[in-house]
Amino acid sequence: MVLRRETHLQHFETTPYAHRYLLKKPRTHDRQRPAVRAVILDGPEEEETAKIDNPWVEKRMRLPLGRFELFVDLIWVGIIGNVAENFSEEAFNLETGVHASSAVWHFIILFLMAWRFWKYLQDFIAKYDTDDLVERAFVVWALILAMLWGNNATFLFKPDSQSNFAIGIYLVWRGSVLLCEAYYAFFIHQIRDRIILQKLVIISVLPLWIVAEFYGIEVKSGLGFAAVVVEAMAQTLIDSPFVVDRFLHADDRDDSFNADHWIERISGFYIIILGEGVLSLIRGSPLEEGITLHADGSVLALIAYYVLCGFYFNGDQSKRRIHAAKRATWWRKSLWLFFHNILFGSTLILGVSVVFMIQHIEDSAVESSETEGQGEESTVRQATAIYAAKWMVSVSLSLALMNQTLIALLNRSMDPPGTLKTNNRLLRLLPRALLVPIFLCLPIPKPMGILSFLGAVSGLPLGCLQWEWWSSLERGGDIIER
Repeated sequence: MVLRRETHLQHFETTPYAHRYLLKKPRTHDRQRPAVRAVILDGPEEEETAKIDNPWVEKRMRLPLGRFELFVDLIWVGIIGNVAENFSEEAFNLETGVHASSAVWHFIILFLMAWRFWKYLQDFIAKYDTDDLVERAFVVWALILAMLWGNNATFLFKPDSQSNFAIGIYLVWRGSVLLCEAYYAFFIHQIRDRIILQKLVIISVLPLWIVAEFYGIEVKSGLGFAAVVVEAMAQTLIDSPFVVDRFLHADDRDDSFNADHWIERISGFYIIILGEGVLSLIRGSPLEEGITLHADGSVLALIAYYVLCGFYFNGDQSKRRIHAAKRATWWRKSLWLFFHNILFGSTLILGVSVVFMIQHIEDSAVESSETEGQGEESTVRQATAIYAAKWMVSVSLSLALMNQTLIALLNRSMDPPGTLKTNNRLLRLLPRALLVPIFLCLPIPKPMGILSFLGAVSGLPLGCLQWEWWSSLERGGDIIER
């Protein structure tokens, strides 16, 4: 006789969302979540509570998005890796020579397009929480377009192909977003004014994309960059109080903005960027067999990634702070997002350039006016590419450290005097800021070898991180617990 074990009823689970219809009336997330919400102002913390008597609002909880958004990010792992590999091939091509400036220019355009693609999808998923057949079909359609765009983006600036398929996919995506939101606006009148403004922005930049398809790489890149930047700036203007207070509906005040969720998503995107750099140290076994010079360089690179991760997530090391995305002033949110864009791009270039240096760590990196132009042409190209990679690492690492510092300073520290050993956060972050000009000058001495260069790139930030850890200890703390 088989006896069933006693069931522990306290472990049962329930579905946290309603699932009664395949097609539902569209609603934004702020019009169906529980009404109690916390608003962090620029002064002391205050709480606003409003009670809604509609019981349906309390029952219809938000669908958990973490695991699904992780699946969405897998698409962008491939996109980011493809864009980074394309930059490496264009910037450090030993057959055609070094074209670092054009490679950076093309990388900026492709990365901004990928970022706008990702951000529009995240905004849509976060704001609309209908979870019906229409929304699920739209998300699948977006992932299909993202996959196609990621595969065709690298052909956009190829001299031998100059395919415009990536531009077409990007325009189809933007049109799909507007059509879907227009369908939602038919049911949600509060968002109609915002949708109209966004349509005007798309119509204004559409001629730039169309004209770009009929010209060469130089004109195409310039028009594409202008279109992406104008679209991003227009979206920032739409979210500003100047437009919100004058042109948008009284109920459309970005109430659906979930600061905690958005901070988590942006942090997750940075993990994707760092992960691409770490993955490149393992993918394809580039270190060769055993403990080699390549392994030594990879260890130093891994330490540098670890330090960048620590800088980012530790911020200014304050115990109590108000995050920039939760502060009342709208421009801090915009600057916070802008600094992240530079941080993402610079970190990605950093990873690609470090990998190229590790691959050629056994080659001579010495370049001087006496040796330049001597020897075989391939040797000269190789030395030039390594020296260009050094400058890429220095500039990109400086930009990454500078923007991480600025992002930390956008937060507001709420620590009372005497909380930490070094209570002034400017003093805690000062060594990190001093590394920026140091790294900008690091490639000037050409005789510095690759291993020594990577040692400085990883060792100096690691010492800075140790200082921040010690200076942020609580008052009365010590290095060793007794």
